[in-house]
This record gives sequence, structure tokens and C-alpha cells, in this order.
Amino acid sequence: MTSSIRVGVIGLGAIGQNLLKAFTAHPEVRVTAVCDIDVSLAERTAQPLAASAWTDHRRMLDETDLDLVYVAVPPKYHHAIALDVIAAGRHILCEKPLALTLDEARDLQRAAQARGVVHALNLPLHGDPGIQTFHHLVQGGELGTLRRTELTLVFPQWPRGWQQNPWIGGREQGGPIREVGPHLLHVILTTLGPVARVWAHTEYPANDPDACEIAALGTLELENGSLVVVSCLTNVPRPEQVSLTVYGLAGTAGLVNWARPVAAQGQAPPEPVPVEGEQGAAGTRLVRALVGRVRGGSGDLVDFTMGVRIQAVLEAWEQSSATGTWVDVFRA
Repeated sequence: MTSSIRVGVIGLGAIGQNLLKAFTAHPEVRVTAVCDIDVSLAERTAQPLAASAWTDHRRMLDETDLDLVYVAVPPKYHHAIALDVIAAGRHILCEKPLALTLDEARDLQRAAQARGVVHALNLPLHGDPGIQTFHHLVQGGELGTLRRTELTLVFPQWPRGWQQNPWIGGREQGGPIREVGPHLLHVILTTLGPVARVWAHTEYPANDPDACEIAALGTLELENGSLVVVSCLTNVPRPEQVSLTVYGLAGTAGLVNWARPVAAQGQAPPEPVPVEGEQGAAGTRLVRALVGRVRGGSGDLVDFTMGVRIQAVLEAWEQSSATGTWVDVFRA
């Protein structure tokens, strides 16, 4: 009988709890340890799982037999905690963005590769059938020469109602560009190609130096010369919008509501495109892929190299916002 994959979870906030359900639902996975600085939360989460509860992740790593560790803490803690996980020889899944800075992200990439552990980033759009359909629409040639891409992010409230925590609305770690941006940057990088340089302008609240952005405009220049125009706006009286539109000489393809593909030929309005493939939950896909890779088989994961590529764009965006100039993107 194949033994279960023993999983530890560090960070038990909303995101960590969500993926915890996918881990516990997989028949080959056993969550054996959970860790959070809130001892009550750790104990409440551990009890129904028959898992051990910890407030010190180093002790958990030292004293618990684990195969895979999921790091679901806020971004500023990714670097230190993930390095401890990797040094302990555990396979690792990390929340996005990979780190707070590009240097930290590169540290994690190099450490994971050197240690030979499975390393993955949690990007739920990866493997989504709608995203795959969009990729085929763009790459299939029916749009003709690509002219421009537009990424639109609108949030009536930031932080969103389900995401109220001390850091998500802060300038140091949070904000929609850093929090939502990695999902769509991954789609852009895998569908359209690498980003060469970035220009960005960011607006912050006038009376709160610690608050994250309330609006942003920017342009990503791809290595093939085409442009992605980015518009982000928060705290406006309209529904949430996360959309990506690619304009070609012959047609248009896009994503609406994060992952629903639409397309049009000529001057016709965009219409929904049928999606083929399994419509399973993102967490289920991710855990299935992790199990496959940890067991030495196949599994389609976003690894830390892509995490570095995403981080490079985010860092160039922040540098451009600060300097008002175009900033070249580090090529991972």
C-alpha cells in the first residue's frame, strides 16, 4: 500500500485555509502538522485533522516528518520561512508573489534547485481550461498580427470583503498590483512572451503613507515589441473587473471575469468561447500535480523560475513608479 504524502501548512489565514481543504480531500495526502503564530487558530485547525499544532515553524520542521510544506504566510515572510523549508529538504509550495523582492525570489529559486526539492507557486489560473482556451485563441493565428493588449483591474473595495487583514491594504506587501497582478502576469508571460521593460505611474492615498495604491496606469513592453497597457482602479462604485484583451489586425480575444474566454472576428462584438477540458477546482488540480511530482512522476506546476520572472516585472513596476522612467526587466 502506498504511504500518504505528509503535508505541513505554515500560515492559516483565508488563503491557507482554502487550499488546506484541497489537501485534506486528496486520498493520498495527510495533513500532519499546521503552524500559525495564533496558537488558538493553529489548535482549532489541527484538531479535526488529528494533526500537530505549532507556533514555531522551525520546531515543526525539526520535530515532524513531512514530505511537503505549504508556505501561506504574508509575502514579507516568504523568504526566511521558505529557505528554512528548503534547507530541511522538504518539497515546497509557496504562495504568490514568491517573495517581497527580486533578490529574495532569486535566492529561493537557487536554493530550491540546489537542494533538488519540488518547488511550486500557487497560481490558481494555471491549468484552468478557460485560460488554456484563451492561449490557443491568441497563439492560433486567427487574430492576425497582434497590435496591443489591455489588462484592466477594477475593485469596488480594496481590500476585498473576504480579505480583510493587516497587510493586504498596506504599501509594503499588499495592493492589487502585487496581490492580483501575479495571476495575470503569469497568463501574459506564458501567452504573449517575456516583458522587456516597464513604465508605471501609481497613485496612493494622500493622507496615509502606509496604504497601498488606489490606482495605477502602466505599460509593459514585450520583447517582441508589442505593448500591454495596464489600468488599475480601486474603491469605485462598480462591479469587480479583471479582464485581459488582445487586439489583432483580424480579430480580438480576451478573458472576462478572470478566466472566461471571449473572441471576435473583424468588427463583431466579442462572444463567449466554448471551453473544453476538465472544469475541476483549481486547488484539486494543484494538489493532484503536487502529488504526482512528489512521488517522482508528472505534474504540471508553476515553479520558482516563473516566480522570479513575475517578481522581476513587479520590481520593475515599482521602480518605474518611483522614478517616472522606463525600467528594464531582469531576465530570469
